[in-house]
Amino acid sequence: APAQGAHVCGEDWLIEAQSGTLLSGDAIYDGPLIETLPGADLDQYIATLRTLMDIPATVVHAGHDPSFGRDTLQQIARKYLTMWA
Repeated sequence: APAQGAHVCGEDWLIEAQSGTLLSGDAIYDGPLIETLPGADLDQYIATLRTLMDIPATVVHAGHDPSFGRDTLQQIARKYLTMWA
């Protein structure tokens, strides 16, 4: 199911539910997340991180940096939600 909301409007991510594979694009990756780009919507980015924490992803293939698992996804999302929310 595609969903919007990364660091720029219109950014998408996709979860393949059967395998638990998340193609996260720039929504979440194992590097510094950037919320200050032109067109960024911090409220939407926060909502996206909250959504990503709840999906049953087992592996995340991001638009940047190496792939990672659910625990790392949770750690990254919690870190930025603590800073931004």
